[in-house]
Amino acid sequence: MKHYILLLFTLIIYSTTSAQNEVDILRYSQYQIGGTARSIGFGGALGTLGADYTSVSINPAAIGLYRKSVFSITPTVYFANVDAKMGDNTTSGFKDNFNLNSYGLVFVTQTGSKNGWKALQFGIGVNRTNNYNHTTNIINDNKETSLMTDYIQQANGTHPDDLDPFSTDLAWYNWLIDTIQGGNNTYFSDIENGGVRQELKKRNWGSVNEMALNFGGSYNDVFYIGAGIGFPFARFFEESEYSEFDAADTIPYFNSFIRDEYIETHGNGVNLKIGIIVRPTGFLRIGLAFQSPTWYNMNDTWNTKITRYWDDGTNDKKSSPRGEYNYDLTTPMKLNGSFTLTIARFLLISSDIDYVNYSSGRLSARDYDFFDENAKARDSYKSTVNLRAGAEIRLRPLSFRVGLQRYGNAYNDDINSSVKYIASAGLGYRTRDFFLDLAYSYSINSSDYYMYNPDLIDAASLEIKENRIALTAGYKF
Repeated sequence: MKHYILLLFTLIIYSTTSAQNEVDILRYSQYQIGGTARSIGFGGALGTLGADYTSVSINPAAIGLYRKSVFSITPTVYFANVDAKMGDNTTSGFKDNFNLNSYGLVFVTQTGSKNGWKALQFGIGVNRTNNYNHTTNIINDNKETSLMTDYIQQANGTHPDDLDPFSTDLAWYNWLIDTIQGGNNTYFSDIENGGVRQELKKRNWGSVNEMALNFGGSYNDVFYIGAGIGFPFARFFEESEYSEFDAADTIPYFNSFIRDEYIETHGNGVNLKIGIIVRPTGFLRIGLAFQSPTWYNMNDTWNTKITRYWDDGTNDKKSSPRGEYNYDLTTPMKLNGSFTLTIARFLLISSDIDYVNYSSGRLSARDYDFFDENAKARDSYKSTVNLRAGAEIRLRPLSFRVGLQRYGNAYNDDINSSVKYIASAGLGYRTRDFFLDLAYSYSINSSDYYMYNPDLIDAASLEIKENRIALTAGYKF
């Protein structure tokens, strides 16, 4: 009974400290403007463009630019390549996904007034802001350390009965680490000094989709105001297989081990948006919008299994218990400024700028204060500016678009980088009551990935290339 209570206490401690951290804050705070095909082709620079459902998600005042009621839907094909280089080894991972990137319905009510508030608008719809579909494969020939080196550092000074049930306890059960006799809970491993080939196969999938309700109106076709409430739904899944094996057959009794990990996150949130657009002249629109923090309620479940293979062909294996934890996550607020310039009625130039302070995100729960994790977020992340620009040439009934986006680095240090560039192009076809848009975007960003403690292993260099093809169909009524 005493051992059971001790195990239960250990599970609670590791459930609150091992699975939720500053990485989760950044994952759900970063975003990418996608949505409709017109938005993608335009580089997401739609804050003051209006009459497009994605523009409403950036600045809710853009709903005031609708003259007629509209329904639109955007199926999208997404595919990503992740190239990984570590030492002399280069690998690649591919994943594709089909989804509905956006669908929305806007109702326009004419007031009948020739002056003042000429029309009122209401909209409801969904936009995708994050796509987590990636496959990462890494190979490394490590002559110096092992994952067990990291586990030894974590385990030293801890009695075997108190080891982490999701990591070090599994290694200890499988004889991958063991105590030194008379060493006062000091651990060793036959592979702690390396000499192993390391492989990681990691598959991520999921998304954040935001359903929004927006209200707005136009005053004398000069002032446009709007407000909205958003309900983002976050879904994230990660499945990883990490292995080490004795490629040179020089380690006695040891052939290999495989660690399988799985994590699943479901989150529901809410945020508020307000915005204003001013048209000082017929060819210029200027906008400003504010989005509150998103307040998420999250649920994580996870488990781990380690299988150890001996030289004689036998194996040992042990699985962790199922971890589960509910907590709250708050993302940073966001400020947006934008303008749209119309030249000779056939050329539109638009630009958006967002300010986000990623260090202000935080975790919270009733039974744990997340003090260390939130402090790590404040130390690791910083404020940044995200830029988007686009242009459209109108040769009715056709339109041609190009766009460019740059999402700034959220990290304080030089070890990590999250700078992301997106180039896009698109075309559109419009009649009085129907429109069809097609767009393609290509993004690239680089980052470093550590398979375990950065003090013990070099980083793998990742180059992530994402492609999107979107088609929007819409009907005005």
